[in-house]
Amino acid sequence: MSLLTLLITCFLAGSLVKLTDDIEDKNLPINRLFALPLGIAYGLLMGYLMLVNTDASLLFGGIVIGCLITGKINSIGHYFGLSAILAVVFLYGIKLSPLVFPIAALAALDEMKSIFRLSRLNIVFDYRLVLKLGILLLVIVNMLGLNALLILIAFDSAYIITGRINSRFS
Repeated sequence: MSLLTLLITCFLAGSLVKLTDDIEDKNLPINRLFALPLGIAYGLLMGYLMLVNTDASLLFGGIVIGCLITGKINSIGHYFGLSAILAVVFLYGIKLSPLVFPIAALAALDEMKSIFRLSRLNIVFDYRLVLKLGILLLVIVNMLGLNALLILIAFDSAYIITGRINSRFS
């Protein structure tokens, strides 16, 4: 898979994750049942990305574990997304290294916005800077490839852009 295709697929996955989230959490003028196929779609995309790219596998594996730890996977659309990811993982046997656990810790820290109610820290959590800086550090020390950082930026950019678009409809 070319780098451009990888990044476009990550962008699409990030957008679908946020759309699934907002359909169920915000008052979007979309039937909540649409969250189910969207969850499956992003789950299959993320599972596929985990199959074809080691950095994506570690990154998405860590993000999923981090979201499970913090309770962010809390709606039926996300349950379907998680199920699709797990189906791909179990069907094709993705192997994860122990590096997935520090990535999961970074992802979990990024979801702790509700604990830290300081307005000065909001930008850190709104833009997931803990995870981004952590992944950058892992790239610098050569534990992850540069693709991991590019994948995260593509995924999160789509997530943020989709959230801003969705806020205009709620």
